[in-house]
Amino acid sequence: MTHLSCRFFCIFTLVLIFIGGCAAKTSLKEEQPDHTTPPILQPQHVALLSDLTFNNPQLVCAAVPLSNNPLLEESEQQRLYFQALKHFFAPWKMTQTSFTTEQAFWGVRGLGSKQGYAENLQPYPRDRWERIVALQNMSAFPSLAQAGIVTRNTALRVLPSLRPFFLDPSKPGEGFPFDHFQASALWLGTPVLICHISTDKAWYFVETAFASGWVRVEDIALAQKEFCTDYESQNMAAILLDETSFLSGNRLLGQTHIGAIFPLVHQKNNMVTIKVPTQNSSGQAHINLVGLNVLQAAPMPLSMTSKNIAMLADAMSGQLYGWGGMFENRDCSSTMRDLFLPFGIWLPRNSAYQAQKGGKFISLEGLNPEQKLATIHNQGRPLASLLWLPGHIGLYLGADRHKEPLILHNMWGVRTIGADGREDRVIAGKLVISTLRPGENRADVQKDSFLGRIRGLTLLGKHN
Repeated sequence: MTHLSCRFFCIFTLVLIFIGGCAAKTSLKEEQPDHTTPPILQPQHVALLSDLTFNNPQLVCAAVPLSNNPLLEESEQQRLYFQALKHFFAPWKMTQTSFTTEQAFWGVRGLGSKQGYAENLQPYPRDRWERIVALQNMSAFPSLAQAGIVTRNTALRVLPSLRPFFLDPSKPGEGFPFDHFQASALWLGTPVLICHISTDKAWYFVETAFASGWVRVEDIALAQKEFCTDYESQNMAAILLDETSFLSGNRLLGQTHIGAIFPLVHQKNNMVTIKVPTQNSSGQAHINLVGLNVLQAAPMPLSMTSKNIAMLADAMSGQLYGWGGMFENRDCSSTMRDLFLPFGIWLPRNSAYQAQKGGKFISLEGLNPEQKLATIHNQGRPLASLLWLPGHIGLYLGADRHKEPLILHNMWGVRTIGADGREDRVIAGKLVISTLRPGENRADVQKDSFLGRIRGLTLLGKHN
């Protein structure tokens, strides 16, 4: 099956399952605009970052066999689903933050001792650092305990600044895109506990069910008790396509991505009606009813079959890498988290915690590469198992026709060693499907450099 026909088949099948189951550059010239499509300029080859190529299919539906057989018993999936909702709405049950001052402001200590670099790749200005630290008003923490909700996709920051904090850009694995002020992305509709406010009143420190940090005030609405009671539900719907727009007539209420979930009002024919939060003029949360088609949203939990997981994964195919959710892209752990929440599987935000808490953990520590491969083959459950190595995680897809295990993972790159012994990176920079030996067709990638660092296999939930 070709890449194009595979994608068409996935979209067509998605419609059947969910029905059955329920920019161009602006001209500077002051003249009549030209509405013809300008040619796309092809960049010259840039040798600054070499790229990583893959010989296997880059759509799950073309890479491995799929079926409609459930990977979890229905009763177990329902149990995990209600557990996930308990996590999701947990910030609204809190009367105060769970963090000490030291825990909340770890970034001051953790990053303050490092030589940082700003967006111009010059040393981080000391006066800027001192100003940002002072904004936090740490001695007054916590100053608030107010329920809130995200009303616009936003960045969760370690310190109250949208500007980056890189480590040494001259070293591989540092510099762009690794902004150490970036904690996570928060999708529209995320419940939070507002714990603190900056001295300039422009930032809230919030606690979510999976991460904490600073968020711009204009991206959070205050959620009064009546709103929370009306909004909280055990009947939820999951977004199925990135960049799904919420419209009220011709007015855009917001836009969000796979991994966002919303209270389900009802499903009728090919339409799903959900509750979407917006912020009114006084900063209070307000509920809007929005209709989406079955390609955009579906009642939760989605049936956990390999076909459904593949279709959701393929909807994210090729997305560019986003450290900590930068630019509303995903990194390795947020990819796994967003992929499985529609199925009612709650995963933490950190890759190590996902491996340890996502299900049954099987340690691969101390095994040689061949022993690891044998364990993964024998005990791994295709499309329902995570493969973890320190700082990275991905989804085990099963074996290809050459009996090579495949992994779906959002990766920045692979370590290389030059002829002079210098370490560097070969870049993928996106969501890919690879073997457990990515880049080993290159002379500068050491054999088993990726496979050798795999430390664990996690079986999601309890399996049939």
